[in-house]
Amino acid sequence: MEVVISTLVSVPTGILTSFLFWWWFTRQLAPRISWSEALVAPPDDKRVGNDHDQLRLKIVNHGRRHALDLQVWAQLRLPHEVDHIGSPMHLIELPTSTPWLPRLQRQSYRYVRMCPNKIPPDEFERAGLDPDAELGDLLRRRPGAAIRVYLFAYDGFSGARKIFVSPDYTADELVEGSFEPGLSLVATRPALPDAE
Repeated sequence: MEVVISTLVSVPTGILTSFLFWWWFTRQLAPRISWSEALVAPPDDKRVGNDHDQLRLKIVNHGRRHALDLQVWAQLRLPHEVDHIGSPMHLIELPTSTPWLPRLQRQSYRYVRMCPNKIPPDEFERAGLDPDAELGDLLRRRPGAAIRVYLFAYDGFSGARKIFVSPDYTADELVEGSFEPGLSLVATRPALPDAE
């Protein structure tokens, strides 16, 4: 009888202890990185004719420690009719300006630009797209098109690794403007001139 009582007590206690350790580990010892809710492009009058004109997002390390060995991977997701292999989506790897970052200090931020000009033209053609189209125009013209970004990072103290998945950025999340300075993830549009 004592064995049964011991088992009935120890099994739930072990499960609860494991859950509490998992919760504490994922909340306290893993990196804490946040994404902007918008993709930002500079307004026409601020464009300079190079990669700085591309859509960008902002990531912020809200954790207590540095995040190390960050890897950033993005994909352009284009829904289509189910094809002969049963796929409902074209997935195109979308190069970024920061595929790898050795360290993101605590309470600091980084911009990540999308670089569609580095996609091989045949990838666009395979999806039925114009290789010269701007990424923002492509998202606006193609219903359901989205950009998804994945980020892998290690905690600077514990070595715990975590994967972060951005929201799907569609045409509704495009903003022509800039991010507020500092750790803010808010994107703002330039003020319109006063009408006289």
